[in-house]
Amino acid sequence: MSQQATTVKTRDYHVDNIKGVLIILVVCGHLLSYLQDMNSTFAIGVRTFIYFFHMPGFIFMSGYLAKGFLKKEYKGEKLLSYAWLYLIFKNGIDLVHFIFRRPYFAGNSHTMELVLIVCLFCFGIWLLSQLYSRFPTIQNGFILLVVLFSILKTDVLTVGAAPWYMMALIWYHIIVYLTRNMKQSHVLALAVILAAFVNYQDGIGKFLTLSRMINFLPFFLLGFYMTRERFETIVNHPKWKYVLSLLFILSAFLITWKGRAIKKWIGVFFFGVSPYSKLLKLGDWYYHVAPLICILWMAMTVVILFGLFALCPRGKSFLAKLGKNTIGIYVLHRFFKDFLIYGGFYSILSQNEYIAVIETLLISLLLAVVFGTDFWAKTMNKLSVVNAKWLYKKD
Repeated sequence: MSQQATTVKTRDYHVDNIKGVLIILVVCGHLLSYLQDMNSTFAIGVRTFIYFFHMPGFIFMSGYLAKGFLKKEYKGEKLLSYAWLYLIFKNGIDLVHFIFRRPYFAGNSHTMELVLIVCLFCFGIWLLSQLYSRFPTIQNGFILLVVLFSILKTDVLTVGAAPWYMMALIWYHIIVYLTRNMKQSHVLALAVILAAFVNYQDGIGKFLTLSRMINFLPFFLLGFYMTRERFETIVNHPKWKYVLSLLFILSAFLITWKGRAIKKWIGVFFFGVSPYSKLLKLGDWYYHVAPLICILWMAMTVVILFGLFALCPRGKSFLAKLGKNTIGIYVLHRFFKDFLIYGGFYSILSQNEYIAVIETLLISLLLAVVFGTDFWAKTMNKLSVVNAKWLYKKD
């Protein structure tokens, strides 16, 4: 039997399907943000439900699939790859903003120019990936150029947008490596306590994505410590499977229905970047019990997540393909969110808020499918490679 056939046979399609659903929710959450800013009640409800659990779920799966990190010889390559993706992701977003915030694009419609820029942007990414992977000189030169440009920027270590996840993955892998000989229950308990209390410190915020990283750390550790046997026992248990699925469906209805109120009262916890001082406007008592509310939110999120896991299909599906290629979707869709905003996409949506949300969700699904193709997966894989073997001693 060929190596390729063996790989296909042993692939866990259930995990891929879960990741596929989660990455679609990531895209939907980002694209719905503009409608939320336009004060669409339905958009706020749907986005609140998505943000209630989607990043904890994504991070849980990252931890669940990171167990091999402690067994690999070249750990530096993994961390440098995340750091490199962070830099090109952050600088790519800044480049898009730089282009479209020129006076030329103000006022009138520039449909043809937008289409041309999008095409050139996509072609440029593909061409760069080809040159980057084939010519070491170009690879090293491009890395040096991006690093030097990033150092000259004052906000290179301040992470407020989608690239924060790449930075957080570096921290998470370092943490599991440093705590590898400690009791898992103690590490997880300490992570929960830190997550519950960290946002009393207003100064942490977006620097090195420390606030978000600590806020979601328990979910990464929970995934990392979760064995495959225990995971499958929970989601496949005859009774728990239906109970968890039902709880997920009920949560979807209730959180969407009361989205505005839920976002007001507990949004600070599932966004993970705002200090607790913002809760003072809700009352001093709420500010003082914030850690307890945070722990309750984490517990509710775990229940919702396992309800989603129980509902996801077990066999091979189009979701599994998306789940296999999440990095490309995560990075590339974020650029297109800005293209849609600058191109006036939201102005042509239906005036009916329910239809507008459905239209946005369909566009989100389309972007996930397009950027989840093997073409874009290979392109992003080539761009993410950083050779770190030179860091290690030769025997």
